Amino acid sequence: MQTKINTKIIFFIFFIFQSLQALAMSTGSVTQVKNNKVLIDFKTETPTVGDQFYIVSSENKKVAIVQITTAKNNKALAEVLKGTAVVGATTQVKNQSGTSTGSTSSPVEKESSFLRSDLTQIGFNLKYMMNSVSTKLQDNTLPFAQQETVTMKGSNIGFGASIDLPIYDFLKIHGLGTYEILDIMATSQFLSCSGKSSTDCNTKITYLALQALARYDFTKSKFNLWGGFGGTFKMPLSKKSTALDESGITYAQSITAALGLDYQLNNKSFIPFTFEYQYSLNKSDTVPNIDQISILAGYGMKF
Repeated sequence: MQTKINTKIIFFIFFIFQSLQALAMSTGSVTQVKNNKVLIDFKTETPTVGDQFYIVSSENKKVAIVQITTAKNNKALAEVLKGTAVVGATTQVKNQSGTSTGSTSSPVEKESSFLRSDLTQIGFNLKYMMNSVSTKLQDNTLPFAQQETVTMKGSNIGFGASIDLPIYDFLKIHGLGTYEILDIMATSQFLSCSGKSSTDCNTKITYLALQALARYDFTKSKFNLWGGFGGTFKMPLSKKSTALDESGITYAQSITAALGLDYQLNNKSFIPFTFEYQYSLNKSDTVPNIDQISILAGYGMKF
């Protein structure tokens, strides 16, 4: 029953990501430069008059600052305020200030219709985990002990905080620290648990987990889709088990892959949503399988 539910959850997440990716806005591209004026094609969304952008060359260098003077049908005419714009360059949103065309009032601060992706992000998350651990056990039956593999499962909750540090264009460092509870159980066929006197097999461990991923942003838009790959290190804070050797429960390491979606509310806050899979490096002959699939959601701030 739990396997069917988990499969539906995973399918639903990927369906959402595929749908939202189609809504993502492409980066603006400079198509013409003439007499200190720049024509920019924004592909799927029209900017607001007064918005300012950096012009970024193919070498990823900021070569100019422009301000939108006219915008219609995803295309915009901008005035070069500083530097030299080049055809084929892309845009990167800048802090916004300005006035509408024809206005004689002083420049005022206003909210941009474009969302920044070059800010540091801090998120606070709840974590829902689906854990599974298999272990090989045997009872005390004489003259030959009966062997079996018992798979303990459980769904658990954790919480933590994340940080995303931009380092290069679409690339960021994603860090995550969480408090996690591994609480799993199963019923064995033979008297293999609790000192070979019970069929009640269970394990409960609390962890402090630290994670570091290389994060690649597939999109820069209101629905910011990203993927990450790296590792997770877990330190046990408490441990108790009738199925595992407690002395062997030490630090845990895993290779981690993540698929995330940041729904950007504005340039100050966002809602993070992440699907994560951890491949354990602590597997052994007696513990052949350790799996964790997680879903994280919360609230974040940008600086």
